Amino acid sequence: MPTWLEEILHSVFGRSSAHDALPDLRHLVSARVELERTHYLVDDRERRAQGDRLYVLRRDVGSKRDDHSIAVFSNGRGVGYLPDRASREIAPLLDQLGGAAVVNGAGAARGSIRLRLDLPTRSALRVFATARQA
Repeated sequence: MPTWLEEILHSVFGRSSAHDALPDLRHLVSARVELERTHYLVDDRERRAQGDRLYVLRRDVGSKRDDHSIAVFSNGRGVGYLPDRASREIAPLLDQLGGAAVVNGAGAARGSIRLRLDLPTRSALRVFATARQA
């Protein structure tokens, strides 16, 4: 589903305030990252869809796997997790922002089943978090 359509649906069905309250990281310098643990969470239709979509990063503080997990959501449904290295780097910065933020999702690459997202670089996220706290 395209990002613009998802935003309209959230507005129409009254869920837009939840995303409006979250820090929007879509404008920051980023790198494309493949999500992990998506195999049983995402259907083929979602994997085939190309183009940007709105994803929400949310700290998974109750995770039994590790203390820095970051889950990724689309339309309120979990679609995977950031890779361990990426979540370890940005978890403290995401905590400074309240534990959740909006990013661009990118769908799966051709020939792959893993969804991807545009994850802000650690330095860009650090500058953003510092500016927000000032």
